[in-house]
Formats: sequence, structure tokens, C-alpha cells
Amino acid sequence: MKVKNVGRVGAVLLAAALGAAAMAGPAMADPSSATDFRSLTGVGSDTTQDVMNGFGNAYAPNGTKVVASWDARGTSPIKTKATNCVFPRPDGSGAGRQALRASEGENLGGTHGGPGFFNGAAVQGCADFARSSSYGGPTPPATAGNYTYIPFGVDAVGLARNVNGDIPANISFAQVQRVYKCFDTAIAGNTVTPRMIQAASGTWQFWTGKMGITEAEINLGDYSCLARDADSNPATPAQPNLERVQEHDGTVLNNNLNQIVPFSAGQFIAQSNVATIATATGVTVTDRRGQAALTGMRMPGQAIQQPIVGGVLNTAFPLRRDVYNVVPTSKLANAAIDAAFTGADSALCTSTVNVGGTNRSLIELFGFGKRTANVDLLNAACGSTDLKANS
Repeated sequence: MKVKNVGRVGAVLLAAALGAAAMAGPAMADPSSATDFRSLTGVGSDTTQDVMNGFGNAYAPNGTKVVASWDARGTSPIKTKATNCVFPRPDGSGAGRQALRASEGENLGGTHGGPGFFNGAAVQGCADFARSSSYGGPTPPATAGNYTYIPFGVDAVGLARNVNGDIPANISFAQVQRVYKCFDTAIAGNTVTPRMIQAASGTWQFWTGKMGITEAEINLGDYSCLARDADSNPATPAQPNLERVQEHDGTVLNNNLNQIVPFSAGQFIAQSNVATIATATGVTVTDRRGQAALTGMRMPGQAIQQPIVGGVLNTAFPLRRDVYNVVPTSKLANAAIDAAFTGADSALCTSTVNVGGTNRSLIELFGFGKRTANVDLLNAACGSTDLKANS
């Protein structure tokens, strides 16, 4: 990685830009103008769309905004570059990574349309990074591959329940896992119905991994509490018992006292701070919490941990993950990508915003934790470029 001149000066400029953005008024999702095409275009994760909107709204070296981040939700298609680049909006980490791969000229197979096509649309050169809340590579994680996963925040994934229901506020991991594996239909005597979120979601990929189930097994009808196989034909996916829901939308639990669904603690915090975020950054976060409340969880032999403590994400929560911006490994030396994302001195890792007279990390304001030292490949410092994969 080359030496960057972002550092302390970059952080000051970014903080000033954030203040100017806030005074200009709230900015909704996606670039504010249909013709606001920027150097770096990103798509993908619902989990990190808000924090990347904040960064894109603020990061403007030499007075020019660099990062355009397109939400997972919204009207479709989107147009990401001045020439061509009209394609279906990618909804979730998996879809975002697919769009990035197609942008690099890969053939995604299936019905996408051939090399450089995503969901039937030509997208070569149309995306520069993918937002991802999960690692899409092998087990164990790799240090070589066509794509580099650059972490910037730490998230916790909790179980959301209806705050007005009787499902306990604190449960064990084993209880949750037994429900999602369809072994149990109740927790502490209370009937429980597990909900699924969209299949392309990084949160769903992370959650199913922790639960010990796979999307392939669900599609085969192996988990009848989630989906049922009507025709015993492996080519026909099992039909969900209840419609899959958009991730981090707690309104699905409104008046559904016995339903549960995985939910990002980072998103829950951001949705709790909509007024502060709008004032400080000029970004509008949609509060979709509804009647949802996050549940404390206990691992075997350990004490209960809450996903959020004092309004801040608990990085000791047992179900935690890094969140990433994924870029082609061949483009790590690209000046714009390097300055924005790579290394502890990157603009994203050093970004701060003034909240009530106190400078706060932009990443933390939007609900995520921040790690400054490498623990391992899946628990890495902000800006690390060690983790890689071919998808």
C-alpha cells in the first residue's frame, strides 16, 4: 500500500465536509442527483448502506464527492455511471458482490446473461466496490483471491422479538439454534415462529452459518418450520411458510407476538439515532424498528451478553462479524480506492463527525464498533487488506 496524505488533515477535512453536508439538509439514499456520477460506485448490503451514505455524503477531497453508494432498497433499475450502466438494483451483500464480479467481466452463469452481465443487464465497469456484511470466501478464510474484503466496522447480529410478546428477553444460543433447525417450536413455553430474510443478504448468510443450516437445505425442504417442499422435486425450491422479509425491518414483528428474526445491532442503533445522524451528517436513516427488541444471548458456560449496551454496540456479543467494502484485488493500488478504504489512515477509518460539540467516529455514530488491531482474518483492524476470496 502506498503512503497516503489523508491522516490527520484528511480527518479534519472530512469533519468539515460532514458539517457542511448537515447544514445543507438531509440527503436520502443514493446520490442526491440522478446525474451525480462519482469515481467510486458501490452496491450491496442493506446493513451498511446508511454508514456508506454518510461517508459518501461527506468525503469530498478537493471539494469533489468521490463515493456513490446505492442502497439495497429502492426503485429499480439504477444508473451508476454516465454512460450505460443501467441495471437491476442489487439487494444484499451477495447480490452486490455478484454485481461487482460482473462489473469485472466475470460470467455469473445461470440466467444472468453471460460475461459482464448481472440479472440480464450489461454492467462491465459499472461498480467499483461492493458493500458486504459477510465473507463470501472459503473456510478457512483465504489470503489470496481476486477480491479483497476491507473491514471497516464490527457488527453484532441479535435475535429480534416483539417487545410486547412473552418470548424471554434473554435466551441461550442453543435455544435459538434449536428453533431455526426446527427441533423446537417454543422457548420457555412460548410458541415461536422463525422468520427468514432475503436469500442474498449477508446477514442471512452469517445467520445460517451460525445456526448450522444452509440455503440449499432450506430449498430442499429439510427445515419444515421455515419452508415446505410441495413436490419432492430438488429442482423446485421449497416454498417459505411465511414470506421472506427485508433484513433489519422490525415492522414485520408488529402485532406478531410469537415471531423472531435476526437483526443487525448496528442497524438497530442507527435506526435509534435518526435525528442525531440527520443533524450531524445530513443523511436520512429510516427507522424500521417497529415493535422489535433485541434479545440477550448466552453461549455455553458464559454469562448473558446484550448486543447493545448503553446505546453502543457490544463487541463482546457472541454473534459478531466484521463488515466490509469489497474491491477487486487488482485495483487495491487505485488511488481513489486506496485513499478511501485501505489502511488505518484511510478516510473511512479516520472519519469523525461533531455531535453536540464532541467529535465521534462516523463508523460508531452509525452503530458499528471499530477494531484497531488484527485478531485474525475474520476479526481484523479497520482498513486491513489481508482477507481475500474469489467471490
